[in-house]
Amino acid sequence: MICPLDWGLGHATRLVPIIKLFIDKGANVIIGADNAPLEFLKQRFDNCSFVKLPGFEPSYPKGKNMAAKMAMQFPEMKRQAKKAHKLLQQIIDEKKIDVVVSDNRYELFSDKAHTIFITHQLNVQSSGFQKLFSPFIKWQINNYLKKYDELWIPDFENEPKLSGRLSQFKELPVEDYSFIGPLSRFDIQDVKPQEKRYDLLIILSGPEPQRTVFEQKLEKQLSGKKFKVAFLLGQPSGQETKTKQNITKIPHLNDRDFANIIMSSDLIVSRPGYSTLMDLVVFGKNAIFVPTPGQTEQEYLAKTLKEKANYYFQEQDKLDIEKAIEESANHKPLKMENNFKILEKKIEQLLMSGSNK
Repeated sequence: MICPLDWGLGHATRLVPIIKLFIDKGANVIIGADNAPLEFLKQRFDNCSFVKLPGFEPSYPKGKNMAAKMAMQFPEMKRQAKKAHKLLQQIIDEKKIDVVVSDNRYELFSDKAHTIFITHQLNVQSSGFQKLFSPFIKWQINNYLKKYDELWIPDFENEPKLSGRLSQFKELPVEDYSFIGPLSRFDIQDVKPQEKRYDLLIILSGPEPQRTVFEQKLEKQLSGKKFKVAFLLGQPSGQETKTKQNITKIPHLNDRDFANIIMSSDLIVSRPGYSTLMDLVVFGKNAIFVPTPGQTEQEYLAKTLKEKANYYFQEQDKLDIEKAIEESANHKPLKMENNFKILEKKIEQLLMSGSNK
């Protein structure tokens, strides 16, 4: 049973190669998800079984006070986590689950199955007064991690490391851990030359209301300009593609069409979410990053990659897209390939050993 966090699509999309490998090796895969991730994975793996596994749906601030907003919701988050944990135990019994793979859903541990946790967030970055909460956050993460049998870290152990300090640690509460390399829904064979279609491809993702704020800012600055622009809205249930002046809005694309539009666009504009980064480095395409206000992980990744001269970034409230396009020419994007050998070996060992507790 494979379960992504449902805070956006990223945790679902990066599970695509894991689900594919389990299926290729003969496993019977059940996907436990909710909301947009459930819809996306149903479209991507229509031969799999699915169960609705609700999680906590946080509300996000309009400004940068992310930490305060999340702290206020922590009691409800814990309550919903307990409900999901209890539901998981029932599903394990009913579906005879041997292995549970949880991507950043901390509550999905069990003594009834072999449980694997996927995260790169082992050293959460904080800023300002949020640093006061860092020891508590680290303690809370470790307290959950020790309940799992394995930890899979989606990055390379040594350079080039995409996650930087985020996946660095002195010690872990899990003895069995593996760096399985970056995870992307795209295969290297998806990287094929394409005739140019767009100057800019804008990939919209992340929580509301900031997702819509980002979309509106970009649309206002780009409408009627010389650039030919595509907005990929990240809405699997969306219906129509619409074009107005120089801007085309596309609700959702399957993986092949998504790869094609990336390769046929000169420049990408997106959030620097870790799943998005893992997708983009497959193509080696240049990008402009605009972190979600208050999301310290995105801010850290964007600043670090700019310091390395890989990608240009701007803050959302200071967004000047034409300046960003000019500055982006001075950066050299990353290109990485994961052969999935470590992940493949881990899955083969699981299926050979028989993992039911």
